[in-house]
Amino acid sequence: MASLVCQRGYFYAQFYDSSRRPQRKKIPLKTKEKRAARRLLGRMEDKCALGEYDPWADGREHELFGWEPEPERDLSTLGKAKEAFLEDRGHLRPETLRTYEEVLRLFVGFLGEGFPTERLRSRQLEKWLASTDSLADATKRKYIKHVGYLIRYLVERGWLEEDISKQVDLPKAVEQPPRALTEGHQRKLIQAIQAHHQRHAGDGRYNTYLYLLLLVRLNPLMGLRASELTHLRWKGRASDPGMTVDLEARTALVSNTNDFTTKAGRGRTIPLPQKATTLLEKARDRCPKGCPYVYHTGGEKLKYSALAHAFCRFRKKVNLPDWVQLHSTRHAYATQLARAGTPINVIARFMGHSSTAVTEQYMHASPKQGHRHVEEAFG
Repeated sequence: MASLVCQRGYFYAQFYDSSRRPQRKKIPLKTKEKRAARRLLGRMEDKCALGEYDPWADGREHELFGWEPEPERDLSTLGKAKEAFLEDRGHLRPETLRTYEEVLRLFVGFLGEGFPTERLRSRQLEKWLASTDSLADATKRKYIKHVGYLIRYLVERGWLEEDISKQVDLPKAVEQPPRALTEGHQRKLIQAIQAHHQRHAGDGRYNTYLYLLLLVRLNPLMGLRASELTHLRWKGRASDPGMTVDLEARTALVSNTNDFTTKAGRGRTIPLPQKATTLLEKARDRCPKGCPYVYHTGGEKLKYSALAHAFCRFRKKVNLPDWVQLHSTRHAYATQLARAGTPINVIARFMGHSSTAVTEQYMHASPKQGHRHVEEAFG
C-alpha cells in the first residue's frame, strides 16, 4: 500500500507493510509538482507489483524511474551548505528538524553565512563552543553531534576532506542513571491534582487536569514518550491503526501514522498489565462520545505544550526536584522492568529503543539480578 506525502513543499512516496521494519518507508520523489509525483508513484507501485522494486531495499530510484541526476549544489559557503543540508533533511520529524535548524543557526551565525566551506577546521568549532561559557558539557556534545552531520554531508559531496567534528576535544560524558518518577513523587502529584479538583469543583474547571491525573498513574505502567502520549487513541475510534489501545487484547500499538512518526521509525506492541487496563477502561468510559484520543482536553486533541505546562505546574506546587519531568514517568516504567529482572532485549523492545546500548542505562536498577545470573553461571 502506498500514498503521497507532502512535506515542506516536496512530495514523498510512503509505502506501508505491517510485516516490515520500519512499517512505513518514505522515498523522496524530489518534486514539488503533484502531477509528477503521482506519475512516479504509479511507476513505483507497478514495479512493486511485478517484484522488480523493493522500497525497503533497492535504493535505485534514479535508475528504475528515469529521474535526472540531482544537480550539483553550490556548497562553497556555510550559509549555502546549511540551506542545502536542511532541504535534504526535510523528510525528518518536525522536532528533529527544529533541533538541526537551531544548532546550525547558532553555528553559522557565529562564523558567518559567507564563511568559505573549504576553510572550515576543527579550531573554528572549538572557538564556537568556547564563545559561550554557560554551555553545559552535555549541550556541547549535542551541538558537535548535530554540526557533525553537516560536516559529513560536506565530506560526502567533496567539499571537505575529513570529518573535523571528530577532532574536537569534548568533555567526556559522565554516565548517570536515568531519573525515574518514584512512588513518593507519584503520590504527591496525584494528591495535588485531586486537591485542585476539589477546590474548583464549582467553577467549571473540575475536569481540567483529568488527563494529567491519568498520565501520572498510567505512564509508569506503559512507558510512552511524550509525543506518543498525545497521539494515543482508542481502537475502534481511530481511522488509522497506528498509536491505538486495544483493551480486549490488553495491548498498546505504537507505530507510524499519517500525522506521526515514531522516534526510531519502527513500531512496537506493548503488553498492558491489569492495573493499566483497569485505568484505561475507566478513562474510556469517561471519554466523550466520538473522541478518539486517550489523553484529551474537553474531547479535543491534547497539545504537548499544555501537557508539559500542566506537569510543571503541579511539580512546582509539591516542591519536587527540577529533574522530575514528563519523561520521568517513562523512566519509571523501564526501571521497574529492570528491577523485576526483565531481559534487556525485552525492555528495549517495549521501550522502542534503537539498540540495547540505550537500554543499558536502566540495568543499574537491578544489581541483585546481576548477582543471580553470575551465581547461576558459576555457582
